[in-house]
Amino acid sequence: MNGMTPGWRAARWKHAGVALFTAMAMLACAGHEDAAAPQASDADTIAFVDVDVLPMDRDAVLSAQTVLVRDGRIVSMGPSADVDVPTGAQRIDGRGKVLMPGLAEMHGHVPGGDDPQYVEDVLFLYIANGVTFVRNMAGNESHLALRDRLAQGELDGPTMVAASPWLGARDEAEINATLQAHHAAGYDLAKLGSVPADLYPGMARTAHALGIPFAGHIPEGVALETALDARQASIDHFDRYVEFLVPGDAAARSRSAGFFGSGWVDAVDAARIPEAVQRTIDAGTWNVPTLSLVEHLASPETAADMIAWPEMRYMPQSVLDGWVRAKGEFGAREDFQPAAAQRLVEVRRQLLKALHDRGAPIALGSDAPQFFNVPGFSIHHEMRMMVAAGMTPYEVLATGTTAPARYMQTPGEFGVVAPGARADLVLLDADPRQDIGHFKAQAGVMVRGRWWPADRIRARLETIAARRAETAADG
Repeated sequence: MNGMTPGWRAARWKHAGVALFTAMAMLACAGHEDAAAPQASDADTIAFVDVDVLPMDRDAVLSAQTVLVRDGRIVSMGPSADVDVPTGAQRIDGRGKVLMPGLAEMHGHVPGGDDPQYVEDVLFLYIANGVTFVRNMAGNESHLALRDRLAQGELDGPTMVAASPWLGARDEAEINATLQAHHAAGYDLAKLGSVPADLYPGMARTAHALGIPFAGHIPEGVALETALDARQASIDHFDRYVEFLVPGDAAARSRSAGFFGSGWVDAVDAARIPEAVQRTIDAGTWNVPTLSLVEHLASPETAADMIAWPEMRYMPQSVLDGWVRAKGEFGAREDFQPAAAQRLVEVRRQLLKALHDRGAPIALGSDAPQFFNVPGFSIHHEMRMMVAAGMTPYEVLATGTTAPARYMQTPGEFGVVAPGARADLVLLDADPRQDIGHFKAQAGVMVRGRWWPADRIRARLETIAARRAETAADG
């Protein structure tokens, strides 16, 4: 790929998670008879019986399967006639349903530790929507312990990657010291922020030397090609792509580039897209598009209508007020008037399709909770937008399943339904390949082997909504 270990720090991930995965996969795949016929009575086993499986390692549904889960892993899978369900196992009727891997939110945010209840609520909102893995891009020192508690099953929530706090510095010594401190603390990656352009190359060299990936924004004044040459692990929000697509002699360069290039978008030369795509492929850099970040602000739908979406009742009133205010402020910006905003949406969709068609690495992410993106729920909006950009539902689902596992350099560890993989699963009422909206119709979610049926999910969501309503009334 790009010579780095994106996301999870290599030693901890590979020696802990992958060692367990490898051992269990060897046991599960040693022979069909051994894998498909557990002999012992096991009350800790969960069996999805007679379910159609979308394994995501191929574009196909396997009919009438039985999938056995134990100790947080898939231990067996095969035609129901060939798989013996252990005595005492919990049986989940899968008839007429589709079992597939949970999704990854590769640019999500989890609150800091000031309000533990809000943290727990946000983590559950991800689970409630079939999001079983989050690359958390809002660094806070509390996230290190939170990441480990989640991995150990002490707290309900998705498996989490912990980015560092926003990386900003005034000089090279401060950048080096900050990166060294983040690496020593155990952050999985450095979240790029306001690094001065002249210090970016040195920052990249230090990060590579330490073995800590850097990802997120491309700092102001740093060109797309500079970030690609530096082997930035991921570029989020298609940062700096619009600027690259504007020719060097364009009059637009005399004014501010604006919000993700909105100030220059009228001067974009689409003929430059193939070069941007090829440079991205050559660098091995991932993109996390977060289409919804721009499309919600550019939408002609009013803030009042958007804030009435059903999922908004799970968010604090202060967050909702901030989103309404932001939409109004962006609508008043000279560089974000309707024509420019819609052109920016079109260019970003065109860029996504071009990158995908050439095989550039893309991972699903919505930047929740930003601009009407309620954690978990926003993934559904994001996937719908990706389909509107020209990707098939299966291709979109792959960006949230097998692609994140490749990003983590642990293919097969998660993002697939296969023996040995982590049991992060979603049981659906219909095949999402036929309509991406079917991913919303969930009969239940499994996170690291813990089963959350739809009725329990609804009950806890109602508790969260009631808490928000009570807080709003008191406020």
